[in-house]
Amino acid sequence: MLAQWQAPAVLVLIGLLSVPRPGCAEEKTFSLTAENRRVDIGSGMTYDAMTYDGTVPGPVLRVRQGDDVTIELTNQTTDAHGINVYAAQIDPKLFGETSTKKTRYQFRADVPGVFDYHCSAFPVLDHVAGGMYGMMIVEPKDGWPNGDAQEVTLVQNEFYGLADPYGLIRPDHSQMVAADANFLGFNGGVARYDLHNPIPIKVGKLVRVFFVNAGPSLASTFAVNGAIFSTVYRGGNPQDVMHNIKTLEVGPGNGAVFEFKVNDPGDYQFADGSLSHSYKGARGIFRATR
Repeated sequence: MLAQWQAPAVLVLIGLLSVPRPGCAEEKTFSLTAENRRVDIGSGMTYDAMTYDGTVPGPVLRVRQGDDVTIELTNQTTDAHGINVYAAQIDPKLFGETSTKKTRYQFRADVPGVFDYHCSAFPVLDHVAGGMYGMMIVEPKDGWPNGDAQEVTLVQNEFYGLADPYGLIRPDHSQMVAADANFLGFNGGVARYDLHNPIPIKVGKLVRVFFVNAGPSLASTFAVNGAIFSTVYRGGNPQDVMHNIKTLEVGPGNGAVFEFKVNDPGDYQFADGSLSHSYKGARGIFRATR
């Protein structure tokens, strides 16, 4: 049984992520730093991670459809790093794959959705498994069809390797290649949002989950026990919509937006529907109150 631990709640109410105004295209610049950092992943374990801005996952990057986006990456490590933002439709060589200390490129966010971003430097598998990933949200130019909601951002990820006697996980490349993950989690933690640290939601109010499966290798079937998703946008794109479904498989590197309401107070477990994945840490709790 995994030990319980506490971490900051991930709930983000409308406005706290600087949501762009509908119909107003802007210029957005994101300056990130590649740095090595030992991070706490819960259950008494730590990990020597490769990071963007010292956190796993990296910061949520949020823009609106039509915005002109600039990505700047400063590399403070001795390893090669880059940043591949999946929302960008440009020459991949611009993402950076060398030991160059500066990477900078621009693109227009033409397609709405929720997108993965991760390191583009070789070996990509090890760098993503090591913590270099995050989420970009491209808001639809006219806003989300169902209006305001309680918003939650969840990035699912995998950990490869076992902890030493001091709780430090040593990365295992052979297990990465075999896609044999030892632990999984949300927002860089194993069983992070447990009974002692649930994500608060309100009964009867729409909840909108921005979900990215950072992988690097395993699919996720995201579900909330006791709820059915009233709306799901595959890839986070409102043009690719489904209604009244229980779960959706999200492949590694892909994303989705899930919307639901709960009718009663209580604890609603969310998890990867693969029971082995949830057993290894890909689970959490929404706590609903009136």
